[in-house]
Parts: sequence; C-alpha cells; structure tokens
Amino acid sequence: MASNGATNGESAQVMAAPSDQRAARRYTLLLLTAKLIAPAGEFLCILRDVSATGLKARLFHDLPDVADWQLELGSGARHALEPVWQADGHAGFRFAAGPVDPHRLMDQDAGPFPKRHIRLRLELPVLLWADGAARAGRLCDLSQLGAQIEADPPLALRQLVRIEAPGLPLRHARVRWRRGTAHGLVFHEAFRLDELAVLAAHLQGVESAAPSGPTHWRVNQ
Repeated sequence: MASNGATNGESAQVMAAPSDQRAARRYTLLLLTAKLIAPAGEFLCILRDVSATGLKARLFHDLPDVADWQLELGSGARHALEPVWQADGHAGFRFAAGPVDPHRLMDQDAGPFPKRHIRLRLELPVLLWADGAARAGRLCDLSQLGAQIEADPPLALRQLVRIEAPGLPLRHARVRWRRGTAHGLVFHEAFRLDELAVLAAHLQGVESAAPSGPTHWRVNQ
C-alpha cells in the first residue's frame, strides 16, 4: 500500500506480475503520483498498477461520474483514458488511444517537465499579505510545495507573503520567480499528498471527502 506522503521525487519500483492471467501483462507500481483530469477538474491519485491496455489508480476521494478523462504524470506526459470502474478507494481506466508502452509511461524523464511535482490547475481569488499590506490576487495552480499566482502590482523576488482564501488553509510563502504579473511561490509549510488531494477536490466541488464503499460507475464498456 502506498504511503499518503508519497511525492513525485520518490522513485517508482516496478515488478512484473507473472500470475496475471489477463491478455496484457500487468506491472505493479509503488509511489507513483499522477493526476486525473476531467471537465470537472483535476484530481490527485497514485498509480497502483498499469498494463499496455489500462491502469488502476488509488484515490483519496470519489471521482465525478464523467466519460472523458486524461492521465497526466509529473513529467507532463498525458494519456487519454476511458473510465471502467470505481470502488473502495480505487478506479480502473482503459487507454483510449490503444495500447501504450508501460515502461515509457513510467519514465518520469519522458515529458516536457522531468521529475516535477504534480500541479493542479485551480482558479481561486486569494488575499495576499506582504509588508503588512493586503492586495487581491488569483491562485492559478497548486502543488504540495508551492503555487502560481497572479498579482498586480507585482511582488518582489524573494518577498515573504501570506496567502488567505475561503476553504484554503493559511500558507506562508516566498516569491521564487516572476514573469509580469505571474509569480511562483514556495511554501514554508508543504501539503501532505492526501491533504492536498482532498483540499483540491473540495475546492472543485467534489463533495466526498474520502473514498466511499463499493459504488461502481461503468462508462464506455
């Protein structure tokens, strides 16, 4: 069982499952964080096993019952998915475009952003405190270690800021980079993986704070 504190920086261990009688050989993955993308939002998961035809993901909350999904890894590589089932804190998907190479999928260097922490795109108005004064800003994405925000007038590089917003735990951060009104922040207090997963789901309107019992959805069978 993967730890809730797993991050993209932790290596994925792979072992073949020779007893698997299914047509596609399955590989069991440990501690490989990814996100599932749908029109309803972006949601963290941990890949538990993968084959050439599909995958099983460990969830931190129930997923919306929709037909269109994509998997995005920390490297930025994406794969279109078809949902098959969801139950007991896990979900199964098929690769929509046909078989994939499991080894290439698990290669965290095979993408535009090698070995980067997963970022969840979230649009949220925030209040930024810097040098004792408050200004309005907008959260654009969120990860375990930091965030991207829009702020005008711009903040100074390495400036200390405090971020406040309804539903978002208070966070202190430092400005790491700036491009126009876009700023990259590094948190002083990192999120745990499970904490960020449930928080992001709540901010995107997913009601269940934890995976429910054996409730299945089956789409595009």
